[in-house]
Amino acid sequence: MVLSLASWWGVKQWKQLSGLILFLSLSFIAQPAGAQHKVHRGGAIWPELQVEYVLKSTSYFYLRNHYRHNWDNDFNNLRPEGPLKYLERLQFRAGFEHVFNAHWSGGISESYAFEATRKLWFNELFARHIGNVGHFRLTKRAFLEHIVQNNQYNRARFRFRTDLERDFKLGEQTIRPRLGYELFFNHYYDPGINEVVNTRAVDRSRLRLEIVYPINEHLAITPYFMRQTDFITSLASYDANGNELQPGGKQNGITPVLGIDIRYVFYQGGAPFSRVIRSNEEQ
Repeated sequence: MVLSLASWWGVKQWKQLSGLILFLSLSFIAQPAGAQHKVHRGGAIWPELQVEYVLKSTSYFYLRNHYRHNWDNDFNNLRPEGPLKYLERLQFRAGFEHVFNAHWSGGISESYAFEATRKLWFNELFARHIGNVGHFRLTKRAFLEHIVQNNQYNRARFRFRTDLERDFKLGEQTIRPRLGYELFFNHYYDPGINEVVNTRAVDRSRLRLEIVYPINEHLAITPYFMRQTDFITSLASYDANGNELQPGGKQNGITPVLGIDIRYVFYQGGAPFSRVIRSNEEQ
């Protein structure tokens, strides 16, 4: 029966689904056991602007600006008053992604971010694989980052993300709902810092729901909602009278994020063309 079911749906689809199940299983297994204290933080708004230049091969260069507005007063904002009062981070990124075939691509990017109390430089390598699970597109990405901070805590960071999406017709318009999940793992280069700071198996997770809405062949907007969870180990805090304000131990800081991604695409030669490469099986 298993063989007949596999032949009916396709071996490749089962492999893709197995990979997705394995990824999600690891995300739960990696969480340390024991009591965990949840802290719900203030919400954030993350607008993002990206410009792409697509080559005939469908490989592309991109520039991206990212703006993090945070309503939590515990965060140090760029300016104490004025329009930048709630701007937590301003980030610029430039990169290139080379498309090898219908399934595989890889790239490199450099990013610079600054906040009120620190500046960060990100050097990133990444790989992407695109497959299908039934009528859905399954994208898996792996990132390796070298992060330099201006004052301390230089580190490597590993990120793994998977996205499940499908195109739907909305009248004459095609939209693309997408569900994504991402895991972050830090490794500090200083063994002393790594032993003290890096005490959780997973450092961060992001669950993201978004809808890609193309305005035309050049412009697309993507509103999204994201639940970001930071896994840390904190010390207990007390008031002046010695009363405990917040217990110490394992803490999961949950931040709800509303965002919008705006992208504009330039095509080599000027005229838009398809960015979809069909595999041999589809031709």
